[in-house]
Amino acid sequence: MQVVVFLDAAERWRWQLHSSDGLAVAEGCDAFATYSQAVRNANEVCRGIPDAPVEVEVPTASSWVGSTARINETFAEVCQALADRGLEAALEILNRPLLHRYSAIYWMPDPERLVNVAVFDKLGEAYPPHLQWVPYNQSFCQFAIREGQFRTANSALDARLDGHAYQGVLNSYHAVPLVSTGGEILGTICHFDAASLALDDDDFELLRMVARVVVHHLPKPAPPAVREAAPPLAPTGSGNG
Repeated sequence: MQVVVFLDAAERWRWQLHSSDGLAVAEGCDAFATYSQAVRNANEVCRGIPDAPVEVEVPTASSWVGSTARINETFAEVCQALADRGLEAALEILNRPLLHRYSAIYWMPDPERLVNVAVFDKLGEAYPPHLQWVPYNQSFCQFAIREGQFRTANSALDARLDGHAYQGVLNSYHAVPLVSTGGEILGTICHFDAASLALDDDDFELLRMVARVVVHHLPKPAPPAVREAAPPLAPTGSGNG
């Protein structure tokens, strides 16, 4: 069995338990404000079920080899954290050697917007509401998706961003797209900061490697008809999100 986490019609995160043939057999009753809250609740509820579900299957760190020992050691640590503790833990390790305040993962539920599903903030503060989701055509992510990568250490001086609303506001941004094994663009993974900060080539190479495993942890769509048919599994409540 597998846990599938998705956005419902009210833009809240919910989860379902799917059988091996992809059918929803149960779902949680609560809706959550963030993807991570829904994942944690699903893991808590499903932990005691016989034939306990595995949310995702992640390739091992040995699947890809980086150009330096540091890259490979950090990649292995990120993969382990991803498997054991989820997206935020992986981002924390990825961000650890950097000066950038934020490392984040944005998912594209549709072509018009990007929704944050995980973020690490060095200062540990609440994530700004205006960054929880961003219109595609107002994002820096659009350039990473269009070009296959995007790196700017000082957006105020970057002619590629002339006229953009966030030019000179979000000054450093380094990102790569998240691409499924079938070639579908699913979102982006990025490091960014209001300060002007460069990113070492080694850390950008590591970002590319991590992008290949993160795609297996992104939300998945669930057809409305399937959601309605699934019986509740978690106790009914008012919601924790």
